[in-house]
Amino acid sequence: MTNLYIWGAGGHGKVVFDCAAATVETIAFLDDNPKVQGSQFCGRPVFAPLIRLQVDSAGASFIIAIGDNRMRAARFLVALEYGLPAGTIVHPAAVVSRSAVIGEGTVVMPGATINADARIGRNCIVNTGAVVEHDCCIGDHVHLAPRSTLGGGVSVDSFSLIGIGAVVIPGVVIGDGAVVGAGAVVVKAVPQGVIVAGVPARVLARAEDVQAAGARMKGVDAFVRFT
Repeated sequence: MTNLYIWGAGGHGKVVFDCAAATVETIAFLDDNPKVQGSQFCGRPVFAPLIRLQVDSAGASFIIAIGDNRMRAARFLVALEYGLPAGTIVHPAAVVSRSAVIGEGTVVMPGATINADARIGRNCIVNTGAVVEHDCCIGDHVHLAPRSTLGGGVSVDSFSLIGIGAVVIPGVVIGDGAVVGAGAVVVKAVPQGVIVAGVPARVLARAEDVQAAGARMKGVDAFVRFT
């Protein structure tokens, strides 16, 4: 019997698998791409998500291994609708305070630190080496990229992305759906839905405008990626 389904047989799925394999006995993958369904990934079988959730979900939990926040959220809700409980994975090499709270579906990668009274929402990624200091409050479906650092008392609203190596000074609020570019230093509040970058960070554009421009140029949906 499968103990855990990892939805996403890609690069992020490899890292999630390594985290899960430290504590979970039987793992299988789900993926939307028909070309990989029926194959092996990390030595484990890959299934079509909806078919597998319908026939073999008893006793299993799930993790969504997709970096894009909104894509991850959509699949998180689908899996919940099929009655699977969301797993929570904390790598043994992460440091998590006993008073911290981590929501269902969240993955804490190796080297990450979550300090006293921090609260992490559902379906989040606390990526490799990220630091969440005391009393931070992280919403649902947030991605804290590798080596990003949140000072004490920072709030990060749902669907936001904090890029690789970015620093947010204590007490700052990051609005819903905001993107903080790699290496940025955020010294003041970031409005919802904007992209900021630089030292100190400044607003470059609205995320939805960049996505719309990408869609017009390529004829397909585009997603802003800072990881």
